[in-house]
Amino acid sequence: MGKDKKKVLVVEDEVISAMNLANMLELWGYEVCPFATSGETAILIAEEEKPDIALLDIKLKGNMNGIELAREIKKQFSIPVIFMTGYANAGLKKEASALKPEAYLIKPFDLNELREVLDSASVP
Repeated sequence: MGKDKKKVLVVEDEVISAMNLANMLELWGYEVCPFATSGETAILIAEEEKPDIALLDIKLKGNMNGIELAREIKKQFSIPVIFMTGYANAGLKKEASALKPEAYLIKPFDLNELREVLDSASVP
């Protein structure tokens, strides 16, 4: 039996934003892992849940930012990442782009744009 739903890991430091995003993803038919507010928690959840794709804020709680987390997620789990951030500075974008994310979305982003990226993401 094949997998029909992509499983999404949401990592967002704002709990309300994470909950809203998770609800929207479920409405769109995605399976959503428990969300994380820190990189350290996200890695534990990814080990347990085996997501197909990760939505990562760049600013996180804990000792790891979203770029460091993306590096770790790609190394350990080989899954694609989508960055979501309120920070549009060129240095961050260049550092994030080096990790070849599926997308780099600036908040507030268009939900249709997010859905298109998720739908077209090449999951392993």
